[in-house]
Amino acid sequence: MKQEIENQDMPEVGELVLALVTSMSSHGAKVVLEEYNNMYGFLHVSEIATGWVKNISRFITVNQKVVLKVIRIDSARAEVDLSLRQVSGEDRKQKLLSVKRYDKSRTIFDSLQTRLKITENQKNQYFDMMEDQFGTVYSGLEELIKNGEKTFDKLDIPKEVTTELVNISKTKISIPMVYVTGIIQVTTHDPNGINLIKDSMSEVLSNKSRNKLEISYLGSPKYKITVYAEDYKAAEKHLTSALEKIKKSMGKKASFSFSKEQT
Repeated sequence: MKQEIENQDMPEVGELVLALVTSMSSHGAKVVLEEYNNMYGFLHVSEIATGWVKNISRFITVNQKVVLKVIRIDSARAEVDLSLRQVSGEDRKQKLLSVKRYDKSRTIFDSLQTRLKITENQKNQYFDMMEDQFGTVYSGLEELIKNGEKTFDKLDIPKEVTTELVNISKTKISIPMVYVTGIIQVTTHDPNGINLIKDSMSEVLSNKSRNKLEISYLGSPKYKITVYAEDYKAAEKHLTSALEKIKKSMGKKASFSFSKEQT
């Protein structure tokens, strides 16, 4: 079964689903699963919370969307039994995140269709191809932003579609970043010392990289250097490279030291 969320036939036992509460009674709550063509489900009062539940409305309300876990399936009646008490806080967080990302992916493809005037079938075909390749379309779009159009080299998607997806995705998706930072101390007695330091740091700042680098003046002889990247390993690597280039550029004309700050 595909990992994406799109009107699939039946959920699986243990799967987390997003359910809309339609009615409640002393026995539990009836819900519909919008991800599964509004299939009916039932949340028994014993599965709402641990212990005795006196008032169901303390936990859920009609028209509320809740994350539930599938515990039993009646294929003949196309109904499922669900649990709220078996859903952890982390489960809920991850499910809501996956729904949010799916919705954003759909929005991006709707924009793609509008801009390029592609058909509904073409839009869904490209969507499914990305899902098959990357597990989720959102993951594929993240890779497209990070690595460029070569990400889709193995997919039979027209170049103009790929290019437009890059453009749209960059305005809709922010890649999470981490950073490492520290203090550079530079002293020099060279008559041209100020320009020497300025040129060394400008050279590092001008280098093109996927990672963002900032250097700010704190007051002589201190400078703050910060590197942003997708993970700490990449950030550390870029920081080390930048420091080595600055030190090498100044050579013996200046004394150089670096102290890392905790982030």
